[in-house]
Amino acid sequence: MLRAVTGDAWIQAVLADFDNFLLDHAAAERKAAAMATSFVVQYPDKFALHIPMVRLAREELLHYQQVLALIHKRKLIWERDEKDPYIAGLLPHLSTDKRLRLLDRLLLGSVVEARGVERFGLVAENVADEKLQRFYDRLSKSEATHTELFAKLARKYFDETEIEQRLDHWLDLEAAAIQAVPVRAALH
Repeated sequence: MLRAVTGDAWIQAVLADFDNFLLDHAAAERKAAAMATSFVVQYPDKFALHIPMVRLAREELLHYQQVLALIHKRKLIWERDEKDPYIAGLLPHLSTDKRLRLLDRLLLGSVVEARGVERFGLVAENVADEKLQRFYDRLSKSEATHTELFAKLARKYFDETEIEQRLDHWLDLEAAAIQAVPVRAALH
């Protein structure tokens, strides 16, 4: 699905500074939970979104809790969250049209989760610690279900042709956004 593949330099940066990667990963999970919750708040009339998004928020919070446990075990110190430059590069492209904005948010969610599938999979394949390998393998598989969830929810409100056209647009934007971000020990 993704149009830009993560290069070896990214996984090398993550492995060289895994502590900072964990801190960034935790922040990403917390933000993902908040984003899922925002669908319920911002689209009170879109009932098909409510239960799946609450479930997604709970799952993302569980991931946050699990990464937080790793952070505490390593006695890492939190610093204030920084804006994710990858996400910041994508958000301005959301449609301002109310109807299309919902589609864009769902497709953006799907594409961002797809990037998580790829990158968590790379961590699982390359990290030396077997427990971390299993953890990131599970996360990669979980992100794959999230990718599908967003696409499935889009189909409840939009026709396939419109979805495909907008998804094509978002895949191009995502490729440009991920390539524009300097390589660093962060999820994106």
